[in-house]
Amino acid sequence: MLLFICNSAKANMASPFIEGTKAASAISSRHVDILHESIFIQIDENFHTAKYKVEYTIKSDVVGKQIPLLFCAVDYKDDFCVWLDDRPVKVFDIPFKKEEGEESSDSIFSDFTNSCDRCDDNNRKIECRWDDNTSETYYSFEMKYFQPELSQGTHRIRVEYTAYPWRNCLDWITKYNFRYSLSPAKKWKSFGTLDITVEQAGKIKDYSSNLGKPQEGGIKQINTWHFDSLPEDEFMELTYKPEPNSYAKILLTFGPEGLAAVYGIFLFLLHLKFITCYRKSNRQKRFSWVVILGSILVPFFILLFFIYSYSIIDFVIGKDASQRHGYIALIIIFYPIILPFYWVLMWLIDKRIKYKMLHQQEK
Repeated sequence: MLLFICNSAKANMASPFIEGTKAASAISSRHVDILHESIFIQIDENFHTAKYKVEYTIKSDVVGKQIPLLFCAVDYKDDFCVWLDDRPVKVFDIPFKKEEGEESSDSIFSDFTNSCDRCDDNNRKIECRWDDNTSETYYSFEMKYFQPELSQGTHRIRVEYTAYPWRNCLDWITKYNFRYSLSPAKKWKSFGTLDITVEQAGKIKDYSSNLGKPQEGGIKQINTWHFDSLPEDEFMELTYKPEPNSYAKILLTFGPEGLAAVYGIFLFLLHLKFITCYRKSNRQKRFSWVVILGSILVPFFILLFFIYSYSIIDFVIGKDASQRHGYIALIIIFYPIILPFYWVLMWLIDKRIKYKMLHQQEK
């Protein structure tokens, strides 16, 4: 029993906000014009992962081996893949320090002086905005690059990876959102156009976004947005909160307090019945062991049920339950306070029952 209470306390110590994949528009070289960015997001049926396919149409001003784009992506699932004109290319992490056979961070950034800010240690950094209140600075050694031979003219660069959602667990049901920072596009040599396509797998979910009204007029299986300039928010956010099933709705209506109250009334009536039955055959006894034992157990079981009711509701909600409820196990500290009040109440009730039975016996 004590082990359960301790585990319950530990399970609720985690932060209610869980960051997912952090990805952003590419960082552009001074030799490259980005004519168009196309973002295709394919969300799974549970809103638990999303396949990102981001394609850039670029125009290169120079010929030869070069680094046209840098990529910022953190905490993605599986691999981060890049194609140049439909041919896969090898992607590298920018080294923190120069090692034999590797490009130094400073040489890699020689063509990105307008796209990134310089740090004191000669590394570069860029700020990415994830929502209205959250922005984060990323440094050169957290970025990725590829170094192809480019001919002068137009090329297509495609990036693919699978993203995890950000999760807000403040409520009973987890709120999911996928984010994508457009902040690096502010420093592109030029900004052409932006197309965003979101496709849902399975049943249509009524998600919300900060992108405005889609071209389809409402949320559909596939939605599209088109921009001729950088969106004002500088980030994209797709948010979805699942609807609870009918059983979960009933339990959420009662809540742990209501469920514990119903359970407490049941135990009280059961205890009262045992007290009455005991007194029928033990009218002369001064003390009732049923009162004593029940007064010890009933408050404890009510508090224990209150703690466990959170797990019951989470179980009924299913995979979308947040399971973040604070230090609910600490409610057990009220046991020494509740016990004497309940004991006195049941002692008075038992005394009243005893008096009535003795009075009836005299008649």
